[in-house]
Amino acid sequence: MSPSPSRSSRASSTGRSGNLKQQLARLVGIVIVLILVALITRYCGIEQDIHFMIKDQVQAIDGDTLKSANAEVRLYGIDAPELYQTCTGADGKPWDCGRAAQAKLKSLVARRAVDCTPKSRDKFDRTVAVCYTSAVPDLGEALVREGLAVNFGVGDAPGPYSAAEADAQAAKRGVWRGLFDKPFDWRQAKPREGD
Repeated sequence: MSPSPSRSSRASSTGRSGNLKQQLARLVGIVIVLILVALITRYCGIEQDIHFMIKDQVQAIDGDTLKSANAEVRLYGIDAPELYQTCTGADGKPWDCGRAAQAKLKSLVARRAVDCTPKSRDKFDRTVAVCYTSAVPDLGEALVREGLAVNFGVGDAPGPYSAAEADAQAAKRGVWRGLFDKPFDWRQAKPREGD
């Protein structure tokens, strides 16, 4: 005896309804996964490289920070004297080491495109990145080697430029030619609003 037409149409209708529910559940799952990926990308530091074009008018706002209309980047692995920080030269006289660090960074990026590979974000929500130009393979290392920034590690981890810092120290370049407060210590003594 064959099933009645009404029973088979109900089974077919139930099958379609179940199939529709499965497809809807699958679609919701895909949307949730896409939202999670977007959130992880935004908040876990997965960022695209930053490219400052020559026309972007990149500014060195101090010795370790670059800024354009679209982005602000702090150089990874270094800490440069603060803009208004002074150091003491070998002759015992003060000199504007913060302004000298800014001037050096300006000269390194002058009339050049700058590429940066993000590493993290700092407490001011700036991108922290390794940056380079066609003429300078690593801006952070160049500043440390000139004695216009110090190698900067995080926690117990040493910074990436200890060899460059040792070279600057031995040659008495930049801040190493006299006495200076490490930029971190100088900031602690003279905190700005928001620190």
